[in-house]
Amino acid sequence: MCDRMNSLTIVPLTNTLVEEATSAIREIISPLSYYNEWALREEMEKYSTERLKDLAEKTPDSIFLAVLNDEIAGFCINSYDDGLIWLAWFGVRSRYRGRGIGATLLQELENSARRRRCHKIWCDTRTDNLLSQSVLARAGFSKICILSNHWYGQDFFLWEKLIYDSRP
Repeated sequence: MCDRMNSLTIVPLTNTLVEEATSAIREIISPLSYYNEWALREEMEKYSTERLKDLAEKTPDSIFLAVLNDEIAGFCINSYDDGLIWLAWFGVRSRYRGRGIGATLLQELENSARRRRCHKIWCDTRTDNLLSQSVLARAGFSKICILSNHWYGQDFFLWEKLIYDSRP
């Protein structure tokens, strides 16, 4: 396992990787059973090749890719939100799960938050997305509330990870 992880690198999205990244993101998101059809359709539209290019050009730290053996193994999409980082999505291709890639992506996001002087990362998960909840909890995120009948009429947990205390 260690030898395979030695070739793992985390890189920002570039124009040369955008087609492959779009394909990987679709491969990871499209089979998710805990999202309804409405949610899946809109999420697929959000992460088209053109929208990913635009997001990466406007905010270079907004999309990280995990590249393993010259293939995109996972991704992390985030945005700056009033002094915080909103983690929109992170995912790992099924054939690469269980190797710590999701945790590595979250660590890179935390490093980015520090560079961007953001004191907190926050995100959501579907209440039945146990895999993501487990990865977030191991990475030091705390569940802060439940949002019932929320985005796309579904239930979500909100999570946060304090990077540093910004209070005076």
